[in-house]
Amino acid sequence: MSSSWSPTASVKLGGSRYPGLWRWVVGVSLLPVVWLVSWPWWARAMLLAVIVLSLCRWRVPLINELHLRDGVLTVVARQVQTLEKPGRVLRLGPWLALQTPKGWLHLFEDQASREDLQPIYQWLWVNRVR
Repeated sequence: MSSSWSPTASVKLGGSRYPGLWRWVVGVSLLPVVWLVSWPWWARAMLLAVIVLSLCRWRVPLINELHLRDGVLTVVARQVQTLEKPGRVLRLGPWLALQTPKGWLHLFEDQASREDLQPIYQWLWVNRVR
């Protein structure tokens, strides 16, 4: 489904520093919880080990490539998905979360320049569900 305004854009995205920062923030914010829980020391140590291992294995599903053509957005992450209309989109500062039929995907502004991402942002804004 093509609209009268249908730009063409293709963006390859690099890595981001923000998922690593998220891990540190979550880890540091959970330390007081582990400290204040009224368990024996060995149970707190096990809880802390589980939290550290979980945070080490946790990966934010990042978008690798975006292709916008004829009003259809192709998103390449772990899987390739095509979107004629975006799902829910959350954008706060440098972070954008895009809901697709296969789950939430994340995009950070340090993955590409703002000029490269601008047509994608405009397409998401114009085609948003009200």
